[in-house]
Amino acid sequence: MPRRKGQFALLGVIVLAALLVLAASRRDPEPAYVVQRGQMQSAQLVNLARACMAAGCSNDTLAALVQDLLARNQSSNLFMYPVLDAYYKGNVSSTRAVDHVSFTIQTLRGPEAVEVVVVAQAGFVLNTFSKSYHGVTYILKNTTLTYCHVYTSPFFPPQQNTPLPCPVTYGANAVVYCPRIYDPNGVAEIRQIGPCTWAVAVPGNYRDYTLRDEFYVPVKVVVP
Repeated sequence: MPRRKGQFALLGVIVLAALLVLAASRRDPEPAYVVQRGQMQSAQLVNLARACMAAGCSNDTLAALVQDLLARNQSSNLFMYPVLDAYYKGNVSSTRAVDHVSFTIQTLRGPEAVEVVVVAQAGFVLNTFSKSYHGVTYILKNTTLTYCHVYTSPFFPPQQNTPLPCPVTYGANAVVYCPRIYDPNGVAEIRQIGPCTWAVAVPGNYRDYTLRDEFYVPVKVVVP
């Protein structure tokens, strides 16, 4: 008799489980939502850094853009991590121009960095030639330009692709991007010859000549 009672109890459990499965199968499916904060926030900050550079970045400009973004976060529920700090630094040397924006965000792991580095590295002058444009004659310097953006975030997955020829040091959690470049003045001659690499000829009567990329970020070509 105890054995039979145990069998009835087991049968009751099986029937109950079957009824629950049947009831669940008759319910309308409901979507499940997961809030992904890390990569989306990093992308927002990358876009903000590029906008700052395009506008002529300074620490005051950067701070104003960050405040605007955080205000939008409050009103639109963007699920942003707090931005603890942001700074901009630009540097032009004999053949290189570098713009660097760094953010410190408060994640669940603690303070972490999101960085955007834009670098333009010019080579030696190969030759010079004259060019007339809109009635003005320019002496153009022909050189090779390496130009790239590097976006680094603790939330970006390690990159498995072949490294691009970007002349800065970066870690595994970095995305390297080679934007299109152009001359808004129409004077320079530009031809892409490889990943992140262009043959450019720019007017030689400037210490550096500024092109623009597809985000309107300045591309300073510094030639000796």
